[in-house]
Amino acid sequence: MNIKKVILPCLFLPLPLLLYPQSLTDTSGFVLNSTYHSIKGFIRAGLYGDLNNPSGKPFISSGYSDFGLQAESGLRGKYRAFADIRFRYGSEFHKPVNIINIREAYGEFSTWKVNFTVGQKILKWGRTDFTNPLSKLNPQNYLSRSPDREDMDMGNIIASATWFPSNVMDMQIVAAPFYRSSVLLIDPIPLPENVTVDHMKNIVTDRSLVSYGLKMDFHLHRADLGVVWFDGYDPMPGAALTEFSLDLSGPVPVSSTTITMTPYKTRMAGFDFESSIGNVGVRAEAAWLSPVLSSRTNEYVPLPEIDWVAGIDFGSGDLRITGEYSGKFIRNYYNLEAEPLIGTEPDYAKLAEMLTIPGFDINEYIRQQVEAFNRLYNYQTKRSYHSAGVNIEWDFFYGRMTTSFFTLYNFTSRDWLLIPELKLKPFDGLTVTAGSEIYSGKKASLFDIIKDYMTSIYFGIRADF
Repeated sequence: MNIKKVILPCLFLPLPLLLYPQSLTDTSGFVLNSTYHSIKGFIRAGLYGDLNNPSGKPFISSGYSDFGLQAESGLRGKYRAFADIRFRYGSEFHKPVNIINIREAYGEFSTWKVNFTVGQKILKWGRTDFTNPLSKLNPQNYLSRSPDREDMDMGNIIASATWFPSNVMDMQIVAAPFYRSSVLLIDPIPLPENVTVDHMKNIVTDRSLVSYGLKMDFHLHRADLGVVWFDGYDPMPGAALTEFSLDLSGPVPVSSTTITMTPYKTRMAGFDFESSIGNVGVRAEAAWLSPVLSSRTNEYVPLPEIDWVAGIDFGSGDLRITGEYSGKFIRNYYNLEAEPLIGTEPDYAKLAEMLTIPGFDINEYIRQQVEAFNRLYNYQTKRSYHSAGVNIEWDFFYGRMTTSFFTLYNFTSRDWLLIPELKLKPFDGLTVTAGSEIYSGKKASLFDIIKDYMTSIYFGIRADF
């Protein structure tokens, strides 16, 4: 029996029942027949100024106006429907934007000790703050132009069932029938001459790209522990070499390369942990990641790796400090034999010299260059990596003003991110934000490649209603 053909229909089976909540019984402890409805939203505008303009003067690289609306309705203990819809008009990275985004729209139905969910939902697994290796069901927009960091979360169409057999344990099984790719930092990178990148569609409905996840949580005395299994397609796709040609008719070789962003299947097992010691919170995650295909013959597939994260948070009065360390070990590591195709200047003289070597395979060399870029993007050019981050927040004037400082540094790649920010709340429901995102890295590192268009100052104003 094909277990996937059994699980997926079972997860979607409760959908028609959402239309008939009056026939259900309630044992969840909520007040019966207590209906509720709410509508709220916000209006927001913002600007991003480029700090790395060659002229030396900041200019506006992104400007936007947002309208967000959240609606919720339900019958307590029986069903719930929720929607979060966004409209954005403006420009991002000098490209016009005029989109309506259904960020979330899902229904939940509860009966006995099981909760069923179907629809577009943001589902984040993992308990740490800055890095979440367990979160494989939530694609993210890493190019998000918004002072609200949670706007990076994109959500996914899922069907899930969560069972609550006791107060000390619950279990969730999830199926994502379609594939949705994260928006990668590389999208605005200036490409080498004659290199084209085919980006993925917003959602891919190929029935072979189904993902499954299982999470069990144990609520122990003063601690929570979770165990996770994922079998499916990583939201971070890889770059695959799909076309290459070389024209040798002129004095200098002229190449044409097409790269296609391609999803790859992986398996992940891991756990997370959360506890507290006095007023200090302690969190940890660890994940074992093993792609199904080999990267040696499939350049878009990363190497298997082991990730781990440990963090603490501390609060005292108006001060909050969060610190985190993360690391990874690359399994089956081997050295690269070519420079990344993107992020380095093409050396046509060197290429012409290599073409004179007997037996030199130019197609294999380009494939290795694409593989090297994937390794660079996934932080796998070294055998192991170590990084740390800290976020400091301080409230003033009874919460009317908040200053924060976030920094993240990768000790191996030497990528460095700084985000200082100031938030003012002069009136209830009104928030004014000003800050900066500063990226830095050694030559040809990931942050060095993206710093010219990601380093910026920003200003935003938001009114909630």
